[in-house]
Amino acid sequence: MTGRMVRVIDATLREGMQAEGGTFTVEQSVDVARGLIAAGVDMIECGHPAIGEAEKRRVAAVVEAVDGRAPVLSHARADVLDISAVAETGADWVGVFLGVNDISLSNRTPGRTQDEVLQLIEDTIGHARALGLKVRFTAEDSSRTDPALLAEAYSRAVKSGAERICLADTVGQLEPAGTAQLVEGLRAQEADIDVEVHLHDDRGLATANALAAVDAGANWISTSVNGLGERAGIVDLAGLLANLAHRGVRPLIEGTLLRDLSRRVGAYSRSAPDDRRPVVGANVFRHVSRLHVLAVERDPATYEWASPDDFGARRHLGPGCLPERADDWVVKPPVLSAEELRYHRKGPGDRYVMVDDRFVPGAGQYCIARRIPKMDDYGAGHVDSHVHYCDSLFMFLGDEASYQGLSVEVGLGDETFQVRSPASVFIPAGVRHSYRVVDGSGTYLNHVLAGDYNSSLLEPFRAEGEA
Repeated sequence: MTGRMVRVIDATLREGMQAEGGTFTVEQSVDVARGLIAAGVDMIECGHPAIGEAEKRRVAAVVEAVDGRAPVLSHARADVLDISAVAETGADWVGVFLGVNDISLSNRTPGRTQDEVLQLIEDTIGHARALGLKVRFTAEDSSRTDPALLAEAYSRAVKSGAERICLADTVGQLEPAGTAQLVEGLRAQEADIDVEVHLHDDRGLATANALAAVDAGANWISTSVNGLGERAGIVDLAGLLANLAHRGVRPLIEGTLLRDLSRRVGAYSRSAPDDRRPVVGANVFRHVSRLHVLAVERDPATYEWASPDDFGARRHLGPGCLPERADDWVVKPPVLSAEELRYHRKGPGDRYVMVDDRFVPGAGQYCIARRIPKMDDYGAGHVDSHVHYCDSLFMFLGDEASYQGLSVEVGLGDETFQVRSPASVFIPAGVRHSYRVVDGSGTYLNHVLAGDYNSSLLEPFRAEGEA
């Protein structure tokens, strides 16, 4: 096993942007970056500024928010314009990538010979260093590149000033033994350079490959929260940190934040981790079998490899399922004030709680209906802007024919819409929203895909010491 400290670069804000649904706003990116810093990652990888001005502003906002607490690396092709765009964001590092095998030559750099591509490595890294950027060089599709050609590409990168080189299993084809062999070969060639691995999970082996890479001498691992990334994603941040701590090669820093970080990235990407996801899943510390429950009550170590306290989780004993009797699924909705909810005040008319986990345990859904009377003045509104970890829905039904007769103002993110009934408004997880009645009478319904409203609220991440 390597004697070097294993470090983690998290690429949620770059690789995660290439996943289905992984489009983070500036506000969301800053929020995630603050969480990553608090969780102890050693470097943040964010964006590809050459995409356009909006992406450049997003990266710059993350650099400003991080404020030197960890280096920020931003992505660039082996192209001087891409690299210059990174420099304009204020990022500390540029991650230059270029494929040198036949697949990459035909797709990324058609018309160039291998010699020309190898020269491009030297030229672009030299440009980056002249701009004051530190450089990580990645040979794209490393695992399918001829070893001699790969060695030459990395040799040129190091001689040109790259301070770290990265092996990329771009299509996730590697197994642990093959990963170790690649890393050992590179480490033998470049004994004094930092070696990173970027491993895709197409075969479900990314974390196993990462541990094999560590054993073989890699000292940087690329991760993302929930493994978010192209196709099946990459190495999962929480899973890797937990495993490195368990092995004693990297201490767990603020492990209690990992579940919250997982939830908020799940919300922003509308791709929540499933209940069985290692470390952060809702069920990873739930014991259902009667035999297991009795054993864990005597000694949790009987069926737990780590303490839930390490990850800010709670131990659950027994099933958390729906009532068995169908008549327990029928709710007589009580009238309750909205003041029981954060960001809410009393509001107009009666509010009926149609369902939540208090009335149907395990329902996992929340729904209210508010009867809105005709009023001369509805006030400034009774709901402040807020965000949920899950999707939700507004529905507006007026008292007039065909459900007309109710006018409302709905806020979604930075935009405000005038809505007339009948209408529904879908609110994706992670989107700030509010509403207020403007005119008319009718019924308002709010449906949230969580059994407890207050625990479904996503609060902005605040670093220690922030107001």
